[in-house]
Amino acid sequence: MPQIPLFPLHLTLFPGVALPLRIFEQRYLRLVSETLKSDRGFGVVPIRSGGEVGRADVWPYGLYVRIVDWSQGEEGLLHIQVAGQQRFRIRSTDWAEDGLLLGSVEWLPQAESKPVPEECDGLLSVLDELKQHAAMLPLRFGPVDSADALSWQLAQLLPLEDRVRVELLATDDPLARLADIAANLDRWAKE
Repeated sequence: MPQIPLFPLHLTLFPGVALPLRIFEQRYLRLVSETLKSDRGFGVVPIRSGGEVGRADVWPYGLYVRIVDWSQGEEGLLHIQVAGQQRFRIRSTDWAEDGLLLGSVEWLPQAESKPVPEECDGLLSVLDELKQHAAMLPLRFGPVDSADALSWQLAQLLPLEDRVRVELLATDDPLARLADIAANLDRWAKE
């Protein structure tokens, strides 16, 4: 099983979504430097408990990301933009001397691309509305050209509980993810 560096966040990131990050901790500056030099990525994992600074307990699923842009900011801050690529499950974790979290991971399968089903037109409308309200968010989204893209973008923007987000990240079938999202929307409409 490969071991990769992990970056815990109070956010679940999904494939096909790009996210800007500000890097200031020494362990993450080292992570970014090594990642850029080796042309590799790292894992973004949602925090179950704890904070982004210091040590945190993380959920067992995450997303392998690559740095797609970077710049030096004020006061020594490093600004990077990462794009989500491959989902993984954490099998075990360890801590480097500088406090960087490392994970032995199992790569999750990438689903075969499926078109957006006609019965998901309502979900496409929901996504369009969410994107208008989320215009201030720093997230970047690709086109919705598959059921995968629709499910990931909805999962990123809907106000879901952390547990639900992680379950969606762990689900291989995009049609099952869309069904779960639609069921949650129906439940919210009744509340």
